[in-house]
Amino acid sequence: PDDGTANDALKKIEKKIVRDAEVSKLFNRPVPTDYLKNRLQKLYFDGYLAKYELNVYEFNEQEQPVSLKKNYSLDVFKDMVLYSSFKVSDYFYRENDSFGSQNYFAIIPVNKSGKNGGTIIIELKSKHNRLSRSFPDLLVEGGNDNADEFKDYSYAFYADNKLINQNGDFVYDLVNTEYNIPIRQFRFLTSQALYPEWYRRFSRFNHLVYKPSKRNMIIVSKEENALFYGITSLTFFFVMLLLFTVLVVCIRWLWLRIKILSISENRIKWGFKINFDRILYKTRIQFSMIIAVVVTLILVGFITFLFISTQYNTQQEQMIRDKIARITTAFEEGLFNKYINNIQHEDFNDFEELANTYSADLTLFDVKGVELISTQPKIYEYGLHVPRMNARAFIYMRRLQKSEYVNEEVIGDLKYKSVYAPLKNNKNETVAFLQLPYFSNEADYKARIGSLLNAMINVYALIFIAIGLFAVIIARQITAPLNFIQSSLSRIIYGRKNEPIKWDRDDEIGALVKEYNKMIAALENSAQKLAQSERESAWREMAKQVAHEIKNPLTPLKLGLQLLDKSWKDKDPKFDQKFERFSKSFVEQIESLSSIASEFSAFAKMPDTKMEVINIFDMLNQAVVIFKQMDNVQINYPQPEKAFLINADRDQLLRCFNNLLKNAIEATPPDRTGIIDINYLITSKNILLSIKDNGNGIPDNMREKIFEPNFTTKSSGTGLGLAFIKNSIENAGGKVWFETIVGQGTTFYLSLPSSEA
Repeated sequence: PDDGTANDALKKIEKKIVRDAEVSKLFNRPVPTDYLKNRLQKLYFDGYLAKYELNVYEFNEQEQPVSLKKNYSLDVFKDMVLYSSFKVSDYFYRENDSFGSQNYFAIIPVNKSGKNGGTIIIELKSKHNRLSRSFPDLLVEGGNDNADEFKDYSYAFYADNKLINQNGDFVYDLVNTEYNIPIRQFRFLTSQALYPEWYRRFSRFNHLVYKPSKRNMIIVSKEENALFYGITSLTFFFVMLLLFTVLVVCIRWLWLRIKILSISENRIKWGFKINFDRILYKTRIQFSMIIAVVVTLILVGFITFLFISTQYNTQQEQMIRDKIARITTAFEEGLFNKYINNIQHEDFNDFEELANTYSADLTLFDVKGVELISTQPKIYEYGLHVPRMNARAFIYMRRLQKSEYVNEEVIGDLKYKSVYAPLKNNKNETVAFLQLPYFSNEADYKARIGSLLNAMINVYALIFIAIGLFAVIIARQITAPLNFIQSSLSRIIYGRKNEPIKWDRDDEIGALVKEYNKMIAALENSAQKLAQSERESAWREMAKQVAHEIKNPLTPLKLGLQLLDKSWKDKDPKFDQKFERFSKSFVEQIESLSSIASEFSAFAKMPDTKMEVINIFDMLNQAVVIFKQMDNVQINYPQPEKAFLINADRDQLLRCFNNLLKNAIEATPPDRTGIIDINYLITSKNILLSIKDNGNGIPDNMREKIFEPNFTTKSSGTGLGLAFIKNSIENAGGKVWFETIVGQGTTFYLSLPSSEA
């Protein structure tokens, strides 16, 4: 396949090579070819093109090789142009018969004084094991280096089942015995990764295998860790869900508790207020635990991050300091003299070889801070940095006479560390300064810190989930006894037997339970005493009322009998007339006594109700028919269209209607025609009856006691009628209340549920 990135890079650099005067100057001179190769490598074939191995061949105007390597013929490359290559630019060609690799070559003419001075052949071959580049990203040509997109992939090329090229972390077999697929078909295969670490045993490799021909095969592989992928997915999902939940909860919480305006005394008042009173105790415990854990994790994470980043920077600094110490020792053994004065081209090759030996970039400065030689000449030739030593480093090394100095430096957007050391001769005199820049410092630091943050986020997310669940469980365990006590308190009924709470532990909740049990015991004792006192008081009041009511008819009976006895003894001639008159009065008083006894008996038998399903309108009609026949009374009662069934005691309900109608008639002044309006409102679950009169109404001071036994607004009567009505309606599951206006009348409302409700 074609390498578009390489093609674009080659199109740009070929013009620079043709215009490079130094190339023409060095051509066909007694200069080692390695210097020309190193110059081309450092200035043009670095960056993305560093993955290709560079070879340079020189031919004179007679097309004869002039370098030490004379086993190459220019005709070979010309034949490749004609028969086995594709042209990618003006001078560069790509070989078309190179399975498993990308090979390029260029035939570049050299002009001297307008004449043909010879030919330079530049050959690029793919490296079998591509190493990470050792040059700064700032020097990479263009911005289309997409190598990072495929850094997790591995690939291999097989020819005749033998490995000819590979790249990546996966270890391929030298001889293929595992992958056998049909020609021109894609197959997805999976193999288990063999790692000693327990957490990497969950890893596996997914392979995409393609066989373009019978002899060739391509394999692309990628590692996949199911455990890591699962944890990462769970973490991402949890973090997103957590953020969304927090957002929703915060909005709802703020909506319920933030008050911006209020209306009071018919005025709108603006103000900002937050109400914290409605937050549950359980929620506070959970929130406190989670906040405490989050703050702890953040502090621990920050301290860990700070410690590891500082430690890594220290390790990097120590590494480059150790490296420059070894290089300085090598220089001071006698190698530096040739780099100080009259630097030759071959010296650059030796300097480059020394730098490669220690896998480092080096720059040599004289005692005035002027650059003498560098393994990254592009930095100075492209004008990215003046060919001078860093000012701060120069002051420390030259003025302050430091034996070593590590400096933070910047070129454009690239930040890196450099270590400087002086070079001394055998007289212990400083004759030069050596710089070792660590260009990959920032990239390594970001990669390490990125891996650390990724691991910390995943681990902390799992810890947060576990702590969140733990907080919920602990909060429920803590508040469960409180909820149980609250439930028990809500079931306390004054005057009834309340069960004590059993708690086996001797802790704060146990102390609270003991106090609760003491309270209900004291409350039960108090309720019994109060009930006994109320019963005695009620019986005393009842006895007084009964005695008073019985005494009223007994007084006229006693007086009548005394008068009859005197008339009899005096032989009164009108005795017969008096006897007849007093007999009628005695009968009336006896009937009054019988009525009083009946009313007290009925009130005393209130709990003995006989509930049955009855039509409420039948009971109301019976009462209306009786009272409608009375003089000076008008009852307005619209007849219902259908029955309404309720659960009630038939006799008690009839007596309720009789008492209400009787009270309405008796409340009407003698000089006014009594008008009683009966209305009703029916729903699916209940009925609301209203009985309205046009009497005198109920005074304010009597309204609160209207339903109490023995209370009456009339000059005669027991005062049990409305109390009887209230108890009867409540026994049927209903409610009774009234509205009154003095001088205009009173309306009584009866609300009763349906028997089907």
